[in-house]
Amino acid sequence: MVVDGDRRDLESAEANLRIVGTDFLDLDDREILNLAMIYDVVEFSTSIKPLFFLKLLEEFNRVAYLDPDTYLVTPLVELDEVIDQHGTIFTPHFLRPIAPGSEVVSEVHSLTVGVHNLGFGAFDRTSRPFLNWWWSHLRRECLIYPLLSIFVDQKWTDIGAVLFDAHSWRHAGYNVGPWNLHEREVVRADGQLQIASTHHPLRLVHFSGFDPLDPDAISVRLSVSLRDTEGVNEEFRALSRKYALALLAARDSLGTSPKYAYDVDSTGRRLSKRLRKTYRRDLLEDEAALLPSPFLDAERADFDRWRRGSKLRGAKIALADIALAAKYALPDEFKFVQKRLPAVSSKLRAGLLASSKVRR
Repeated sequence: MVVDGDRRDLESAEANLRIVGTDFLDLDDREILNLAMIYDVVEFSTSIKPLFFLKLLEEFNRVAYLDPDTYLVTPLVELDEVIDQHGTIFTPHFLRPIAPGSEVVSEVHSLTVGVHNLGFGAFDRTSRPFLNWWWSHLRRECLIYPLLSIFVDQKWTDIGAVLFDAHSWRHAGYNVGPWNLHEREVVRADGQLQIASTHHPLRLVHFSGFDPLDPDAISVRLSVSLRDTEGVNEEFRALSRKYALALLAARDSLGTSPKYAYDVDSTGRRLSKRLRKTYRRDLLEDEAALLPSPFLDAERADFDRWRRGSKLRGAKIALADIALAAKYALPDEFKFVQKRLPAVSSKLRAGLLASSKVRR
């Protein structure tokens, strides 16, 4: 699915590749525009995943999702049976406890971004109740918002996996990524790549934060270098280099990537994160309100008036976020304000409650 344009020119019968746009979903045009406005490209693309899966499950018995930065190494031969047995499948970031003092990653990672990594997931028709529940949150709450402990779609599955009995699959060859290389050294044995500790065959590697011009870095997203860390051996480096060559060849084939269509309004003016948050808050205040869209020429003047009138509301959202951060960054000072300045404390509390208001 391409969320901001029509790229059916890339369809390939030979590769069994079908490309659709957001008109494939059961959403009206106004709701698509609302999603495109309240979310950035990552949040928007992530938010509609459960709807996309539900539509696919009308036609297919099973759906498997792989992030666009995933390298499929060998066929997923055991996956059908596992889906048929469990229905909804997720893979945890880690399968083993992390030793204290690790310089690469800690279990705080899962507290921050969720237990499961949603770069891979699998579903069948019994997953529909979960997918509908998931969408009910992602429609307005698919946010990268650490202050509220929300990380797009991932942390919602910590709750949904319990409510809907999803399966945390412990196959070490699925969703190998920079965060778990310390426990999943890749070796060649019996003519195939496998995980040394479990002997599971390697199926897919999630190259999150990967730069094909520097494949030995493995990931440029972590705060430490992975060039010579535990789990990064010559076998894995060879795999990383092979993936980099495939990416560079794809870049040459596809040409220059177009700019994201919803980065700017109909006049070409950039849509800031604060403006998106304000628009979202206005929608939450009144879902029936028909807010002017920034992407329609016919509503350009109305949106410009909304933008000018939103500045104070946007500033209040920013101040509430600052107050929430200050509460934990300056706990002693915050308690002092609570005790000595109750009126100010009351206003700060109101701001914090407003900041934490994700749904009505």
